[in-house]
Amino acid sequence: MSEVVDNSKAKTRAFFSPIIFVVIIAIILSGMTLSYYGNPETPDEPDDISPYPENPDDPGGIAQGAISTMLFYVAIVFISGFIVLIIIKKGLIHLLSYFYAAIMGISWFTFGMFYGSIILTHSVGIINAVWDNIPRMIQNFLSFLFETEVTLPFSGNFVVIVLIWYIIAALLGVIGTISFGIKSFKRIWVRNVMMVFFGPMIGSMLAIHFGLLTVFLILIGLSLYDIYAVFRGPLKGIIDESRESVKEVELQVEEQEYDMSELELVPLMPALPVYSTPLINIGLGDFAFFSMFVSAAVVISAELNTLIPLVMAVTGLLGGAYYTFQYLKEERALPGLPLPIFGGIGFLTLGVIFVLVFGGTSLETILSLFG
Repeated sequence: MSEVVDNSKAKTRAFFSPIIFVVIIAIILSGMTLSYYGNPETPDEPDDISPYPENPDDPGGIAQGAISTMLFYVAIVFISGFIVLIIIKKGLIHLLSYFYAAIMGISWFTFGMFYGSIILTHSVGIINAVWDNIPRMIQNFLSFLFETEVTLPFSGNFVVIVLIWYIIAALLGVIGTISFGIKSFKRIWVRNVMMVFFGPMIGSMLAIHFGLLTVFLILIGLSLYDIYAVFRGPLKGIIDESRESVKEVELQVEEQEYDMSELELVPLMPALPVYSTPLINIGLGDFAFFSMFVSAAVVISAELNTLIPLVMAVTGLLGGAYYTFQYLKEERALPGLPLPIFGGIGFLTLGVIFVLVFGGTSLETILSLFG
C-alpha cells in the first residue's frame, strides 16, 4: 500500500529514495547470502523453509507446494488485516504498537544472527588479523593483576565471531523494539530506517530459502490481494480510520485554539509498520515483497551467470513504481505492489528470453531453476 498525504507537495524523491535504497540493500544481502552458501567452507545448501516446500514427488509436483504456500500467505495477510482494522476501530491502537515492537525486536535479533554470521564469515580473516591479539592482551593483564599465569578458555575467533555476533544481534533487537515503542512523531525517522533495512532482510531471506516458483506465486497472489485490500478490504478501512483520526485532532486544535507546535501528535500510521513522511506513506509489505522479487532476480542471474535478468527486473520494478507514483497524484492511496511486481516480472521474463536467444543458455537450464 502506498499513499500520498499531500498531493500538492508530493516529491518524486520522497517516493523513490527509500525504494532505491531497499533495492540496493536487497541485492547486497542476497548476493552475500548466495556467496555464503557457495563457499566451499560452507557446504550447507539453503533449505526450503516455506510452509509447504516444493516437492516433485507430490501428486501435483512442485506446483502443489508453491500454490499451497501462496494461499497460506494470502490467507494470513487477509485475516491479519481485518484483525488490525478491528483493533483500530476498538481504540486499542497502543496494543498494535506493543505487538509490532515485540515482533520487530525478535525479528531484528533473528536477522542479526543470520546476516551477522554471513557477514562475519566473509570478513573473518580481516577481523582476526586486527583483533587476534585481544585475548592475549586480556590474558597478560589478568596474569599481571593476579600475579599468576591466567589462561583464557577461549580463542580470538570466539571473541571476534561469537561475542560480537551476539552483541550486535542483541542491539539490533533492542533498537527494533524501541523503534515501535517511541511515542513521539518527531522520531519517526528511527522507524523509517528500520523499515528500509527490515524489508530487504526478510524479503531476501524468503527469496533464497523458498523455491522460485513459490516466490513468484506469492508475489502474484499478494499483488492481486493488494488491489482488493486497498480499494475494498481492510487497508481501505485502516486508511480511512487514519484520516479520520487526523481530522479529529485538527478539529480539536481549531476549536480550542491550541498551537499545533505545542502538541505531541501520535497519528495512526506510525503505530503500523509503515515508512511514513509528511509527503508519502509506504507499507513495509511493499519493501519486503519488492526485495523478495529483486532477490529472486539475483538468484536467476547468478544461475544463468549474467546480470541481464537482474537489470531488466529492477528496470521493470522501478518503472512500475514510477507509474504508481504518477497515479498517486490523482488518487490519495493505491496498492503499491501490482504495477511494480507485474512490471518487474514482465521485464525479467524479457531478460531471460534475451539470454535464452543470445546468451548461450538453454531452455532446460532455465526450467531447472523452477525445480
